Amino acid sequence: MRLLLLVATFVATSAQALVIRPDRDDAEYLELATRYPAAIEIARGVEGVLVAPRWILTSASAVKNLDPAKARHPVQATFAHPQWRGGLDADLALVFLRAPVGGVEPAPISRDRDEMDDVVRMAAHGGDGRLRAAINTVDRVTATTLALRLKPPAEASDLQGELSASERGAPLFAEISRRIVVTGIFSTSERDWQLFVRVSTYADWIDDTMSRAAVEEANKPK
Repeated sequence: MRLLLLVATFVATSAQALVIRPDRDDAEYLELATRYPAAIEIARGVEGVLVAPRWILTSASAVKNLDPAKARHPVQATFAHPQWRGGLDADLALVFLRAPVGGVEPAPISRDRDEMDDVVRMAAHGGDGRLRAAINTVDRVTATTLALRLKPPAEASDLQGELSASERGAPLFAEISRRIVVTGIFSTSERDWQLFVRVSTYADWIDDTMSRAAVEEANKPK
């Protein structure tokens, strides 16, 4: 019954991909997304978020078959989390770009906090390449994941939505003390749950990977 209710209440077109409320104009989701320009489309169907001028955080499952020739920005290297084995656990990767992304302010990552019940925004590009964002709340937190699901109409946020399976690597944002931070990276869906890798758990790996790559690049012979 709940599944039928959700199907009747939320829709997505092939162009949008993001599942949105049919009683809200698509323009509202497009407008909301203007607050999250750090959400980056690495290549067609590969989402991520700019966390430093030359670094995009995404999921390892999203970039495992990435063809650098098809990337929106020239790629220097890709680093998958060493503990990722093809599933949800540690499904993170960093994409190191050859040059900084101009005109986009990177979004800082979340660190050591409790995300339970946070109001969050997810952002991704649909088949038309236009960035949309939707609102939901975090319903479940584990040591390594954040989980969300669509709420029934009476409990749904004004611009509630969820990601499609084709938008792996898409970021989840929260606003903390008027500062927008990245709290999750979309990995997969299980039944009516959307599962995100919990970024704060892997903050040290993110920092260390970027630092080591910067040192190695600086030490290369000119």
